[in-house]
Amino acid sequence: MDILKITGFGLVATIMILMIGAVDEKAKTFSMIIRIVTVSIFLIFIMLQLKSLFEIIRGLSLKIKMDDTYLAIILKVIGIAYIGEFGYQLCKDAGEEAIGNKIQLAGKVMIFAIASPVILAFIEMITKLL
Repeated sequence: MDILKITGFGLVATIMILMIGAVDEKAKTFSMIIRIVTVSIFLIFIMLQLKSLFEIIRGLSLKIKMDDTYLAIILKVIGIAYIGEFGYQLCKDAGEEAIGNKIQLAGKVMIFAIASPVILAFIEMITKLL
């Protein structure tokens, strides 16, 4: 199972960081490198998982003959949400929660902007029913 591999890798990286960080100040630089490499590997794994998920969603949309415009909007919204959350968590872990909060706010604004055509189409559909 992939989650076991990721969890094991994360725990090993955490133990290495704790052990190396306890040595001296120069070792803290090496600890930061381990953090960056670990997070990068996690990000690559996440992107691979999302790619296969997006392919499944695209296949389903073809079966139900969903408009590509709406599918693209949905995928963009999902992508922005995940990337924004990931950026927030990185900033928070680095002690910069204020910057992370602004990343989240920017993501929310971007999601609203991208989803606005869907919202407008929904409002138009409701007004036609009245």
